[in-house]
Amino acid sequence: MTEFSSQLSLNFFTKKPLEAKFSRLDLSSDAGVILVRQAEEQLKICEGLADCLEDNREPGKVKHSLHQLISQRVYQIASGYEDSNDSNYLRDDPIFKIACDKVPLPGEELLASQPTMSRWENQVTNREIKEMRRFFVDQFLKSYSQQPEEILLDIDGWDALTHGHQQLSLFHGYYGHYIYFPVLINEAGSGYPLVLQLRAGNSHPGKGVAGILRWLFWRLRKAMPGVRIILRGDAGFSLPEILKVCERSEVKYAFGYSSNAVLKQKISYLLDQARLQYHRTGEKARLFDDVYYAAGTWKEPRRVVMKAEWLEKGANPRFIVTNLLTDAQELDDDFYVQRGASSEHRIKELKLGIKADRLSCQKFIVNQFRLFLSQAAYILLLGIREAAQGTRLAKATVSRLKETLIKTAAKVSVSVRKVLVELAAHCPFAYEISLISQRLSSGVQLIFF
Repeated sequence: MTEFSSQLSLNFFTKKPLEAKFSRLDLSSDAGVILVRQAEEQLKICEGLADCLEDNREPGKVKHSLHQLISQRVYQIASGYEDSNDSNYLRDDPIFKIACDKVPLPGEELLASQPTMSRWENQVTNREIKEMRRFFVDQFLKSYSQQPEEILLDIDGWDALTHGHQQLSLFHGYYGHYIYFPVLINEAGSGYPLVLQLRAGNSHPGKGVAGILRWLFWRLRKAMPGVRIILRGDAGFSLPEILKVCERSEVKYAFGYSSNAVLKQKISYLLDQARLQYHRTGEKARLFDDVYYAAGTWKEPRRVVMKAEWLEKGANPRFIVTNLLTDAQELDDDFYVQRGASSEHRIKELKLGIKADRLSCQKFIVNQFRLFLSQAAYILLLGIREAAQGTRLAKATVSRLKETLIKTAAKVSVSVRKVLVELAAHCPFAYEISLISQRLSSGVQLIFF
């Protein structure tokens, strides 16, 4: 542990002489990492990822196992240390040592450094990437205690800005920047990320998605025959090949659909009615209907739900292509618009809470691996949030969980008999920390859904 002798310069307290300095005690500012470690004990995410990797190192020279390297990196990401350079500063942190099954003695059993982390990350192979992608889906299936009647999935893409010379970092006209363009497929209710796929920066929102969905639907059907699967997405995913994959896999879907001359003509009468209603009442007017429409690239007509909305600024028509038979307004108000909270909010959590867009490696495949590490950290934090049901943190974002649970001070003492972790007596979330640790260590399976 690095020792500091310099005092802080303070002059605001006049009641008594005020002295503030860095302590020589074995302290950590991330005591909540032990909750992340306890969630791992339940979910086995890091252990499963380690099993997907092949260790080609010389056994006699290995100081850090693959399991420890993955665990250390994932715990650091979950705690807000998304850069591998942070490993250098956390090697002797007692809480991270405990989480990685090391005895937290100062200066002993140091964790992996940044060079070790970087060499390890850059050894990943395509075969291992496929194994890890399969592992995340299998873990999702195992989380069900019994087969559900329905699985609702959301799909969305997001921009990850790039600033160097990363492979396939390309300029995207819509975002006006060089980016990667990952796609996320998550379970709607819990936010569980089944698929987090990295793509080139100039990708269309639906590019490469058909193959991923074909494989995912097959995997779900194999494990859960007869389950009803529904997929939601915005207009970028209403490509003919994606619709065809859904229909051949007997999957229900609802995608936004871009306007065109034919659809504008079909909705014109509805917009006229909405306009009259708006001018009569002075309030926003919304009217719904549906038609069967065949685009030039479709072999047969499909149902298109039309929303004619008239606002102060004028017409705002919207379209949804779907094979669901739900009433048009109910489909939009009670189903499709929920996609924002389910999918877009998850992306915000990944970007803001996990920093999953920190993809600064030169190799494309290594950046995909980094996405998987962020995916693992996110799942562990979802496990903590699930264990917080009934508390103030039951619906907390992952950023909030970090601020309230993980960023907690603790003193670590090692004796012959035990390792003692002492948290602050005035910790404002002491009850939640106690309850979450009790639930995570009880052996009761976490049910996300």
